[in-house]
Amino acid sequence: MTAWRTPDIAAAEDFLTGAVADVDRAMRTAQQGLKGKEPSTEDVRRVMQFAKSSEASPAMRQLADRIARGAGLSWRQVLTGEAGHDPLVREALEADRATLDTLIKGEMVPPPQPRKPARGDDDEPTQFTEDAW
Repeated sequence: MTAWRTPDIAAAEDFLTGAVADVDRAMRTAQQGLKGKEPSTEDVRRVMQFAKSSEASPAMRQLADRIARGAGLSWRQVLTGEAGHDPLVREALEADRATLDTLIKGEMVPPPQPRKPARGDDDEPTQFTEDAW
């Protein structure tokens, strides 16, 4: 049943498998640096300035133009990884990874507050004071 798998097809499958693994590795590496951190307003400002500078890669400048045109994408989405599915975002982040790592300091995200259970009808006061009557 594998007669259709020529050596060219097998090589293409191997190449594709390797490319997918490389992208997965790159995305994990990119998100490990920001795990537990939220980009601060100052981080976003620094990245925006860098993206508009001549030091940025062509992909980063293209991404900055796209965001400036209002293409439904924000710098916060890019920096938090929400826009990681976009090929241009991945290319720009990969091209300028070292510079972005120095620009993004991040701020620690506070842990979520514990939820208090909703008060039920059975939760009546057990002590009464004089003014309660």
